[in-house]
Amino acid sequence: MNLVELRNLDLARYHQNRLKLDLGGFTVITECASKAYAYTPVMAAMEGAKVIAVGRDSSYGLFEENRDFIQKLLGKADCNDRVEFVKGALEDKVIKRGDIFTNSGFLRPFSANVASVMKHEAVLCLMWEAWEVRQGEIDISAFQQRRIPVIGTNESSPVLKMLDYPGTLALKLLFETGCEVANNHIVLLGSGLTGREIARYFRKTGISFDWISNEKSGKESVSYTNWEKILDLPRVDAILAAEHSCPDKLAGQGGFLNLSRIKEKFPFVKWAHLSGNMNREELVKVGIDTYPAKFNPFGYMTYETVNLGWEPAIILNAAGLKVGEIAAKARKSGKSPEVAIAACVEHGIGQDFPGGFFNFNFNRD
Repeated sequence: MNLVELRNLDLARYHQNRLKLDLGGFTVITECASKAYAYTPVMAAMEGAKVIAVGRDSSYGLFEENRDFIQKLLGKADCNDRVEFVKGALEDKVIKRGDIFTNSGFLRPFSANVASVMKHEAVLCLMWEAWEVRQGEIDISAFQQRRIPVIGTNESSPVLKMLDYPGTLALKLLFETGCEVANNHIVLLGSGLTGREIARYFRKTGISFDWISNEKSGKESVSYTNWEKILDLPRVDAILAAEHSCPDKLAGQGGFLNLSRIKEKFPFVKWAHLSGNMNREELVKVGIDTYPAKFNPFGYMTYETVNLGWEPAIILNAAGLKVGEIAAKARKSGKSPEVAIAACVEHGIGQDFPGGFFNFNFNRD
C-alpha cells in the first residue's frame, strides 16, 4: 500500500475514534466500492461489526479489484475475518441478516421488496442529509409502512466540520476550469445549503462574485428571474453552477439564463459545473468553455468532494455509520422508530426529514 492509502486508513481510524463509533454486535450491510468508499466496510469492521459488502462491476472498477483493495485495508487493520463479500444484487438472504444498512450506490434502490424482507428492528442510514434523498432510490412509503426508520446525516454538525468543503470544492473546480480566481469575477448559481455555503466561503476569502438563487430572503442574491442583472457587470470570468436545491433548468432552451446573450457580453466566460440541471451540449453549441466534460443530472454532483481528497467522504461515511449505531441501539433495546430517530437528532449527528420521516411524502414535500 502507498502512503496516501495508509494516510487515509489513519484518517478513518481518527474519525471513527473521534465519533466514538461502536458497532459490536451488529451486522452492517454496505457496499464493496472503490476509492474513499472502500473505507466504509473497513471502518465498520474495525469497530466490531460483522460486515457484508455488496458490489458489482461498474465504471468505477471491477468487483474483484475493489474487494482486493478492501481486503488489503482490512489486513492492515487486522480485521479480515469480519467482512463477507457478495457480488451481485442485494438478495433476500443477505437483507434478512442486516441490522444497519447504508444507502450506498451498489445497494440501491431500496424497494418495497427490500423493506418487506428487512428485520423489524433494522435501520437505514443516509450517508448525506435527508433533503438530498432522490425519488426512485428509496421507497419511502414502504419503509414507513414497515416502520423501519430512514435517517439522514447532519452535515452541519460542528463535530463533522463539513461546511467549508462546498467552498473549497468550488475553488478547486474554478482552478481546474482555468480561472485564476484572484482578480476574477464569478457568478454563482446556487440555492439551498450548497449555494449558501459557497457564498459564505467566497465572502470569507474575499472572492469577487455575484449570486443568483431562488433563496426566499433575497438579501444577498438575486432571483433566477432577474438573472439579466449580470449583463450590467463589467466583467464575468466564470459562471459556477452549484445548484443542488432548485430542479429547474439553469440556462439554455427552457432555462433561466440566455446563453447567447451571455456569450455576446462576456466572450471569454467559462462554465464551471459542480451541480444543477443543465445540458452541456447547449453551452458547447454557443461556444462557452465548460468543465468537467460530462454533467450529471440534477440531484447528483458532477464535481464531488473526492476531487479534494478522500477525507470528506471518509468523515461523512463514518458519521453515517454513527447514525446507524445510535438508531440500531435504540431499536435493539425496544425503543420505537420515532425514538430512534429522535436519539440521532438529539446527538447532533442525525437529521430527520422535513416534518418528520413518518410524515414525509415525495409528492407533497
